[in-house]
Amino acid sequence: MLNPNDEWTISFAGCGFLNIYYFGVYSCLLERAHDLIDRTTKICGALSGALIAAMMACQLSPAKCCENLMELAREARKGTLGSMHPSFNLLKLTQELLVRELPSNAHLLATGRLCVSLTRVSDGQNVLVSEFNSKSDLVQALVCSCFFPFYCGVVPPSYHATRYVDGALSNNLPYYNLKNTITVSPFSGESDICPNESPFYFHELRHSNVSIQVNFTNVHRVIQAFFPPEAEVMADICQNGYKDALRFLKNHDFLEKDSVITYLFITNDKGSSFGYYDASMQYGSVRLQNRVLDNHNDSLLPEPIQKVFCKVSMKKHGWISELLVVKLIISILMICVLPIETIYFMLLRFADWTPQITPDLVWLWKVTMQCFRSMWRALYSREKHL
Repeated sequence: MLNPNDEWTISFAGCGFLNIYYFGVYSCLLERAHDLIDRTTKICGALSGALIAAMMACQLSPAKCCENLMELAREARKGTLGSMHPSFNLLKLTQELLVRELPSNAHLLATGRLCVSLTRVSDGQNVLVSEFNSKSDLVQALVCSCFFPFYCGVVPPSYHATRYVDGALSNNLPYYNLKNTITVSPFSGESDICPNESPFYFHELRHSNVSIQVNFTNVHRVIQAFFPPEAEVMADICQNGYKDALRFLKNHDFLEKDSVITYLFITNDKGSSFGYYDASMQYGSVRLQNRVLDNHNDSLLPEPIQKVFCKVSMKKHGWISELLVVKLIISILMICVLPIETIYFMLLRFADWTPQITPDLVWLWKVTMQCFRSMWRALYSREKHL
């Protein structure tokens, strides 16, 4: 069991749009174990895990970050092809959000505490970055860690004149093997904070240091990581993150003494029930109230985050757009317009790429020639042995 008085590390696995799970975890840690965050010497992550790690290191509001993510998910669902539509530029939108939301002294807050996992393109080796010279330097490191090949583009971004891609490809949970590292993942497995599902699963695999159970639920989560679900589903994922973090805090005696939640219980009588006692003072007497977490109407999430999800749900289309005939007509029109729309947005992205086209083409040429030379050496050595 971890010692609450020790220093520790928190490591977040990369998970795409499933990082909404981390906002529930982050909210729980702030409300129920703020001392845990204060005693954290390193906050690590890869891909979207690096983003939530940067938000925690810079002490950003979970509600504001959740609002930005929901806006990003809405943009991803807007196009006909979802997040694969050429109008959706994930890397550009993420960079704009970081520039807008991170404080001017973000690099000072992050240096020495934030640890960003990167994968070097030249040799595929993992690089952990924790020193940042400026805010733009920090933003560029986070952008490189978020670059998933082909999903975000073909030419990877550079950091300090070196090309990097998603750190999850080489090390998805930095420092996972240290004793006082708390690992967090939205995929059910052996991480410290993760979904606690049925013990019946086909197999367990470890990808870049992340333990993942091979089951249908995790397969569905992988799809959701690339193609964000509706707001109601993301709200449930965020709520589950809060629950799982709360379970971890209780099991390791990390709940603060003045926390509203003082006792967490789990029973397995005809199925599992997961709840907590809400102890509060009212008119000089102690009032105990039993509440069940599995009830969707009883959200544990902080009120500001609940308002974010309510606001997003209210932006849905009217009842006319829900009619089957209207949906059919819209689908036919989208299919007809899709080729023209795709060409148009591809041209726009090419125009945005123009300022960087020369160094990127040079890099592509070098990589192509290296691949041809490697293939030629392999064929030559094979013929020589024959």
